Amino acid sequence: MFALVKNWENQKPKKPEPPWRLLGLGLLFVNGMAALFLPIGLFGTLISTIACLGFLFLPMFFMTLRLTKFYGNSIFFALFLGFISAPVSALYLSHAFGFFLGLKSPEQTIFQKDSGPSNSHIYRFTDSKFLYKYQVTKTTPGSIKKTLYFHVAPWVSSDWKEGDEVLTWAVCPQFSEKVCDWEKQNARVGQSLSHSNIAGLNSYYAEAVLDACKKFGFDLPKNPRILLPISNPEEVLFNMGVLGLAGLLALNYIWIIGILVWNKRRGV
Repeated sequence: MFALVKNWENQKPKKPEPPWRLLGLGLLFVNGMAALFLPIGLFGTLISTIACLGFLFLPMFFMTLRLTKFYGNSIFFALFLGFISAPVSALYLSHAFGFFLGLKSPEQTIFQKDSGPSNSHIYRFTDSKFLYKYQVTKTTPGSIKKTLYFHVAPWVSSDWKEGDEVLTWAVCPQFSEKVCDWEKQNARVGQSLSHSNIAGLNSYYAEAVLDACKKFGFDLPKNPRILLPISNPEEVLFNMGVLGLAGLLALNYIWIIGILVWNKRRGV
């Protein structure tokens, strides 16, 4: 692929364009990809987001390759940033925009088998409970003086009965305490652990879920849902939108600074 770029440059000498055109084209790449993936993240799934990225890669690459004769290889940096802004938009901005514009609600049916990986962040439901008697706590040293406790418990519908499958697990955010007060946790709204502020502890909670399944004889789902109970989903979605917007602005800033440095080195 790099040889292809080099051969193209040798065969087609570059025709310099005004620097502002390169700057504008790069911003179009970054923000255009973000705008394109906003509805994909809003109405699609994680698989559809990945599929669209894969589908667009070759056409975008060859289009960028043709543009190198006018703008040089720096345009590939814009393509790279564009392929970063796309998942930022699909995974963060789309959920916040969709919720606050009323286009998408965090209402989900969580007590059924997944059809595949989902990019849903917030799950809201009305008829559910925690099974305290099946909770498991996994411990690990957090520091020299303190031990961390990772509490998990089945999160099921209110009509769950013995022998039914457990597909969703709740984690207790009080990992610094030996005993979790499940009565204080909200059983109506949960956030995907992998998108929460304790996502770095995901592997510990996953091990705790595995231990619980072995201990109580539950079948371990292929993709068990591990959710963090939350009381204010609007705040979580707002923070998610702020994070996505900050990421998009950072990508624009990186492109602008990169082009300024590039042109300064070339003496443009």
